[in-house]
Amino acid sequence: MGRDSGFVAMHAATAADVVDLCMIPEVKVEMKDVLAHVDRTLAQKGYMVIAVAEGAGQEHVSTGEKDATGHTVYGDIGVFLRDTLNKHLKPSGGRTFYIDPSYIIRSVPINPNDHIYCVRLANDAVHTAMRGYTGVCVGAMHNVISMLPCRLIAGGKKKVRPHSSSWQGCVQICGMPRSLSGLETCARSGYA
Repeated sequence: MGRDSGFVAMHAATAADVVDLCMIPEVKVEMKDVLAHVDRTLAQKGYMVIAVAEGAGQEHVSTGEKDATGHTVYGDIGVFLRDTLNKHLKPSGGRTFYIDPSYIIRSVPINPNDHIYCVRLANDAVHTAMRGYTGVCVGAMHNVISMLPCRLIAGGKKKVRPHSSSWQGCVQICGMPRSLSGLETCARSGYA
């Protein structure tokens, strides 16, 4: 998850409050900046937590291959980061523990709020179809289940904007330096 956008990693890092570095596809990073942040964080705390979206860091792990559907085959940033950090930390006796959550984060047991929400969506979806509507989805807008045209929902890929308050809030919560925030890239390209 997070192949082309970093919303899941960003929100998980923001909610967890223990993440020290969050890497998303929208923000290109230099490994020297990552390693410097790792060194500073380990010197300060003695440990570090990194959350990485699937598509992050592809500039370091690009395969250059396409799958049968024509989509780019992404390199494994998690394994690359684990191996790079283990090599960097070995002289000082450090090491990493790598967890690939894969489908685990999609398989969490529901809570009562999830159950109520899904029942509301299901009921309204059936009622919408029975009234003859097509090309629409049901979803909550300001806690009201509404019909939304599919073209609005599936009209393109949504991306995390590096200068948005959501991403910069994540950067602040994680204590990431400016070099990993995406703002320096924006400044170089004239978007800051």
